[in-house]
Amino acid sequence: MKKIAFYSILLIIVLASCNKDIINKDKNAKLKFSSSIITFDTIFTGVSSITQRLMIYNPYNTNLITDIFLLGDKNSYFSINVNGVSTTKLENVEVPAKDSIFIFIKTILNPNQQNTPLLITDTILFFTNGNKQTVELVAYGQDAHFIIADRNIGNLKYKIVAQEGEHTTWTNEKPYVIYGYAVVDSVGKLTIEPGTKIYVHKKGGLWVYKGGCLHVNGTIDNPVVFQGDRMEDFFQDDYEQWDRIWINEGTQDNIINYAIIKNAFIGIQAEILEKDMGNKLILSNSIIKKSAGMGFLGKNYKVEAYNNIISDCGQHCVALILGGNYQFTNNTIYNFYKFDSRATSSVFFSNYYILNNVMYISDFQCNFTNNIVWGNNKREISFSYDKNADFKPSISYCLLKSDTNYPHYFSSIIFNKNPLFENAAEDDFQIQNTSPCKGAGKAISSILTDIKGNTRNNPPSIGAYE
Repeated sequence: MKKIAFYSILLIIVLASCNKDIINKDKNAKLKFSSSIITFDTIFTGVSSITQRLMIYNPYNTNLITDIFLLGDKNSYFSINVNGVSTTKLENVEVPAKDSIFIFIKTILNPNQQNTPLLITDTILFFTNGNKQTVELVAYGQDAHFIIADRNIGNLKYKIVAQEGEHTTWTNEKPYVIYGYAVVDSVGKLTIEPGTKIYVHKKGGLWVYKGGCLHVNGTIDNPVVFQGDRMEDFFQDDYEQWDRIWINEGTQDNIINYAIIKNAFIGIQAEILEKDMGNKLILSNSIIKKSAGMGFLGKNYKVEAYNNIISDCGQHCVALILGGNYQFTNNTIYNFYKFDSRATSSVFFSNYYILNNVMYISDFQCNFTNNIVWGNNKREISFSYDKNADFKPSISYCLLKSDTNYPHYFSSIIFNKNPLFENAAEDDFQIQNTSPCKGAGKAISSILTDIKGNTRNNPPSIGAYE
């Protein structure tokens, strides 16, 4: 009996194996697909998309033979790869029984000289035993101004977009896509109109060189947006899609109003390279978020920052180092970085900087008023200073997450009380009516409205929202 059972099992295995070599010719046989439509989010013309994957599955106990056609053929904006073969047509493709194969799909859109988004479509046709099945391909694209680096300093590649003495304006008619660094040269000026969108490729950025000037003129309804150039969902949690906005000293004030700066390594770095030339950076009503490094880095600069939201950074949301003179008022600083535990505080002040074991030092002064500093660390504000230069931070009328009180720096502080944001997980940092921040601030005569344009009460609320 044992021998009979053994041979019976062996026969079943052999027959099952033979079935897998049999071709299914049933005219009703149909393949199954991982999706009936493959969609590519907005892609700039001339730039290749990410590769999407389509799985083709054979649900039967016998093999299926199918012919695969890209209906747009050689005129298609899409390309497909079947079993390692780049093609627009592949016949007699065998899909094993109870198994699957993959098709890899990409798209490159040609420049179209239009300001409105494109909609590009095509279809993959599967012809199996006379039975037709299709998978739709859809891509959204847009033409853009491309700024391609044509010079380099060491490993830094750049293109000058405002020459010495030149005033350049970027309009909102088409996006700007930057490869490398876009540079505003000495005595040059770049003005960016409301609603303009700037997309920066990996390791690129915007550099306002010493003597240059930047005016970002966003509005409540039409902010200026800086972000990486990959808009597919796959990249939304890439916190280092591009490098930074880098601003040096000059004779004219740099102004950034109603900007959204996201997914950079450092959102803004304001830094004196050689010596103070008298200007400052005025940063207002702006959002800096999802920075792998720091949201805002000031190095011995003069800055006025009010009604801003700086959130979700891998290191500091705000780092003010190597001295400088700073006025930070009615900002919301929030850091719940979700990828790794964060050893750094959300806010850090210092009057020195160490580079290659050499300490550089300068006087530091900061008035830090009406700000929320909140996060998932016990101490979200910290200091380090050298006694050979002034270190004078004044932190008042703020809500702070901190396990340490610094009486010589702090006054009128609300410690460790939840600010009660409406929905921080969804980046809604408006405060609820029962928030301890409501009406707890100090009246500032120069700041009459909040980030949404609402009139500030007297006394005002703490943070960017009234």
